[in-house]
Amino acid sequence: MAVFFNFFTKVPSLKGLPLKSYSINLSLNRLNPGVNNILLDVHLSPEFCKITSKVILQLIVRMFKSSHTPGLDKKFDWFKERDEFKRLCHDVLIDAINKAKLAREVQIDYLAQIAVIELFIREIRKQYEASVQNFKNIIHKHEIARNQAMTIELKKELSKIMQNKKSVFREVGIDVFKCLFKVQTEGLNELRKVNFGSNAILPDEFFSNSFLRVYNPYDDVFMLEEYMLLGHRFEDPNRYEALIYLIKSILGDIYKKDFGPQEISDQDKFQDNYDKIIDNLIKEVDNIDILFNYFHTQNLYRKLKKQKGDKEELLKLKQRLKEQKAFLNLFLKKFSSNGLMESIIAFYEMRHIYHEYCPPLFPQEVLQFIITPKARKNIKNKLKKFNKYYGKSYSLTPLRKIINNQKRITNEKKKKYLLQFIKNFARYHRDLENFKLLNDAIDCVNLTFEERIIKLSRANNTLYEFLLPHELVVGEKPIINHVIIKADVRGSCDIVNQMNEKGLNPASNFSLNFFDPIAEILSRYGALKVFIEGDAVIISIYERADTPGNWYSVARACGLAVNMLQIIQRYNIINKKNNLPNLELGIGIEHCDGPPTFFFEGDNRIMISPAINKADRLSGCEKSLRMLFFDRKMPFNLYVFQTIKDIFVNSDDLLIRYNVRGIELSETGFEKLSKEIDLELIECKIPELQKDKIKIYTGKFPTVSGRYQRIVIREDCIPEVNPSDMSIIQMTSRKYYEVCNYDIINKYLFKILKEK
Repeated sequence: MAVFFNFFTKVPSLKGLPLKSYSINLSLNRLNPGVNNILLDVHLSPEFCKITSKVILQLIVRMFKSSHTPGLDKKFDWFKERDEFKRLCHDVLIDAINKAKLAREVQIDYLAQIAVIELFIREIRKQYEASVQNFKNIIHKHEIARNQAMTIELKKELSKIMQNKKSVFREVGIDVFKCLFKVQTEGLNELRKVNFGSNAILPDEFFSNSFLRVYNPYDDVFMLEEYMLLGHRFEDPNRYEALIYLIKSILGDIYKKDFGPQEISDQDKFQDNYDKIIDNLIKEVDNIDILFNYFHTQNLYRKLKKQKGDKEELLKLKQRLKEQKAFLNLFLKKFSSNGLMESIIAFYEMRHIYHEYCPPLFPQEVLQFIITPKARKNIKNKLKKFNKYYGKSYSLTPLRKIINNQKRITNEKKKKYLLQFIKNFARYHRDLENFKLLNDAIDCVNLTFEERIIKLSRANNTLYEFLLPHELVVGEKPIINHVIIKADVRGSCDIVNQMNEKGLNPASNFSLNFFDPIAEILSRYGALKVFIEGDAVIISIYERADTPGNWYSVARACGLAVNMLQIIQRYNIINKKNNLPNLELGIGIEHCDGPPTFFFEGDNRIMISPAINKADRLSGCEKSLRMLFFDRKMPFNLYVFQTIKDIFVNSDDLLIRYNVRGIELSETGFEKLSKEIDLELIECKIPELQKDKIKIYTGKFPTVSGRYQRIVIREDCIPEVNPSDMSIIQMTSRKYYEVCNYDIINKYLFKILKEK
């Protein structure tokens, strides 16, 4: 290693740099194989497949730019069709997410995404080949009819179509995969995050990968325009295998120096571990700027210094600048000693003029003309031969100018070219590895359209079907579990007495300020009113079998409860201005794992559920506690206490509550919520509320309309108290959960989540 770093007095270090590791967790190993016991049988929506074929066909024949193309629909307007195509794609993938949620298996969602990608790739090839064959059939018909003029014209058009094959694949691929990319990022990924967590989301570049929209991923023109030009011969120093080995070697040696050898007895495992670490660092493209881009850091430093910015920040930038220069100098030395800088400089210098020579030359020949003197004579002779064929002469002046400029290129420009090259190479390496990963997954999938296989696989419960809503079997499914929300008005008797004394109508006050506005928002959460009981309302949310898209009953109940409190708060502002009494609620939420019981009294359906009694307790407020805390500024709206134990009393009967403007969620409800959405645990230090840390959980859920709402749950221990003076005896191991509606906590959370 001493020889390796002999150019430097101090070897650059990776320690302290905010480098990220890139990895994709894409596996289908937990899914059941289909009828052949090897591949996974997938049946995509027939309508979606049909529309996909139609759209891709029209995009392809439109690019042929010929009025003679068979199958061309002149009324087809891609800009109008695109939204419908995206909607169908969205609905198919929504079905997959719902089925993954139903089975609690995220790999089902991965399978659907892979199947859609496979469908697009397959259809582009299939429709192109079919269109070309149909064009040939038209030519053949004119040949039989001895229509020589039309035959010659069509053959010229077909020749042009064949020459443009790569651009057809690329442009059509861009159009359809852009739709898939937008469908993923405009709502589906948010839904996946809610259900499976952020780690379950395939990254954006997986679907915007350039390899997906190209006929030949190793074509030099594609490589030159999308990434950079790499060598193909074994002796080429800019060959992919040689480059990745070189970069891994340099970074690997620095990493080992910084972090030391790991305690692994198996040396093969030891080396594999380092290779994986370095490989994942390279694939995270943002790491390249962190390691090498001192140009950007230098600009930041100068700008901050001019503004007389923070001295500590300036010192950090200065240190980063020094480290980045050291890294880039190291790589410049190593790349130069391996004969790479000439080809890198030549590549970036020729990018803007290569198309003047290609065809007839290949991009590699243009590069070789610049960097290899021995190759120039043969290439020059080749161009002369093609002068007559292409009907034009090819001036070598621009290429000779590049050759002369290479001798005068500054060291700074070399570094800029090298930085860009390493960044492009990292992106190429990442996309290539992702493409290989995708192909491995596609090889595991049997995207079947054959009715016999579909029926056989379906009968054996090995078929993965992803359909549109109207293709699913429709019918009301049985209730499998439910949630009860009880909202109780505090001090309702006092409110009624006060209003009666003023000659006002308390019934209309409750109706306009409480029951009516709450009734208006129930549909957003899929909630139903069970019954109204004087100054209280009981609401239910059901979950039905085989409808995982609506399995958010507890989350939606929490969101509804928060919304109810916000409605009351808004009306209280109006009441205060008009000298009317305030309405104060206490809300309880309970989940029951099973359906409720119904019976009918005439036309009225009446529900019986153990959750009603529990929600009633959760929404309650001990009168003595309300009086005790009346004049105190309590940080929270909900507190639960346990009185002294009595072996003859049920443990729940020992609990007493203060619940004014509070929402209590039962323990069983919290357990169900943690299965519905991905909850993030955050321990907050908010001195304005309390000295100790506040333990909260937060996550998002979709309403019935598809909009996302964030909920916050505060967890706290239940203290055992002496009921005579409420002095704390000890903290119990029991927990209680409050659905929060505090501005100060919401602002704190917004700041924390924004920084992540």
